[in-house]
Amino acid sequence: MNFHLVPRPLLYVEAVAEHGSVQAASRALGIAASAIDRHIKSLEEANRAPLFERLPRGMRPTAAGEAMVVMTRRWRSDAERLETDLQEMRGQERGSVRLAAMDSLANGVLSDLHAWLRDEHPHIRLTLDILAPTEAARELDEGTVEVAMAFNMPRLRHQHVVWTEKLRFGCIVAPGHPLADSAETSLARVSGHPLVSQSAILPTRQYLDNRYAWFFAENAPVLASNSLQLLKGALRQGEVAMITSELDVLPELARGELLFLPLKDKGLASPTISVVIDARRPLSRAARLVSECLVSRTQTLLAEARGTPLSPAGS
Repeated sequence: MNFHLVPRPLLYVEAVAEHGSVQAASRALGIAASAIDRHIKSLEEANRAPLFERLPRGMRPTAAGEAMVVMTRRWRSDAERLETDLQEMRGQERGSVRLAAMDSLANGVLSDLHAWLRDEHPHIRLTLDILAPTEAARELDEGTVEVAMAFNMPRLRHQHVVWTEKLRFGCIVAPGHPLADSAETSLARVSGHPLVSQSAILPTRQYLDNRYAWFFAENAPVLASNSLQLLKGALRQGEVAMITSELDVLPELARGELLFLPLKDKGLASPTISVVIDARRPLSRAARLVSECLVSRTQTLLAEARGTPLSPAGS
């Protein structure tokens, strides 16, 4: 930005919370540690509440400090949105967009979004945070991101769902896997084959654990990770299978590197993928372009993976 609307003391609080100490924040910002410490103490005196716990090895935000960090991020987001609006008033297609999305989209939809912005809208800056669905919903509600795209997004009062689509759960295998000749499969048929799996803390695995606890109890994964790229690398080697949604492997399905076998088990609820904005805040043109690209590209990848015509936006 050419102008700075976020008060400097708030930036210092945010930096200390992020880096863990006044000294680390000083190195990151290039500001004297004494100046940062002085501003933080002034804020604490003015608010009559400590912003940090002073620990032997650093500083940790208190509840008041966390609230101030959230306010700082919202302030910065509003300042960037103002800058975007002013540029649009001047007829310039510029601006910043803050997006929250999942790691499973990183090497597919999000990579395509980056390439499209670079080619078609090179003056739009994208800030992307990889977050879990609950975190993405919270960031959207707090105003620190403008657009969120996530699996089974928690519904909040002020959300506006731009687009949502039901997904399928299935078994992912390489073309040479023993299950690869099937058009569909079931958990019972997959049982006994070596598995890889997402970590138990991730939403997809949590759903499967809650609904089909017997499956993972009887089929302990040979590899569990929160890195989807690592898991897909193991799948491409051909000896293991993974239970997940089709969303996680759209690029690999399009290239024929992996296969998706829909699960025919009864009672398996369809997960959803959604693009969501906050209805309380006007959407900038830049953010609207980003949300439209996310919807269009995801629809295209899903249609290609399923061999079906494109479904209309908002369905």
